[in-house]
Amino acid sequence: MGVIVYSCKTQQTTTTTTTETSAATANLSKEEILKKGEDLFTLKCGKCHRLPTPSEFKVDEWKPIMVRMAPKAKLNAEETNRILAYVNANAKK
Repeated sequence: MGVIVYSCKTQQTTTTTTTETSAATANLSKEEILKKGEDLFTLKCGKCHRLPTPSEFKVDEWKPIMVRMAPKAKLNAEETNRILAYVNANAKK
């Protein structure tokens, strides 16, 4: 006798963009956005594991990392975008 387990649950995919849309962000300079991104990166991402340096990965490698990790870190879209802006600005060239 065997048992087959099947689930109809679909996986949700979080998609983020580097475009900041909130009114609060619109008033920030690029340097302020990057600083807030760095602070969030350290606080939220460093909570569970060793932080990679942004230069460990290329820009095109950071986006899938953020898509995978943002839900685990309970980041909202604005926080995700700020962290992505920070790591992309300092990514491996």
